[in-house]
Amino acid sequence: MLRAKRDALGGAACKAIPSLGEIEGRMMILELVALTSLSRLLSDHGKKGRAELIKAMRHAIDRKCHDASLCGHDTKSAEDYAEELLASAQEQAQERAALREHS
Repeated sequence: MLRAKRDALGGAACKAIPSLGEIEGRMMILELVALTSLSRLLSDHGKKGRAELIKAMRHAIDRKCHDASLCGHDTKSAEDYAEELLASAQEQAQERAALREHS
């Protein structure tokens, strides 16, 4: 988020700290990209492949939270958010698979 290169720019571009709206916008886009990508990825795998993929993602999330030294509450919050995101992606993948079967 913070970029040293911004100091050399002029005007509004040199603001070192993004506004709350910029952060919310970036988070919204990241969530949208993640959800779309995950649902397409999951729809390309069978049931066994989906379970393995989700297990690997959960493991990576746990490891990343541990590496970031998040406190217990923050880790739990991040894991809960990841679970919601994965569940939503899986629902969309199942809907895509059902539509593909009916076509």
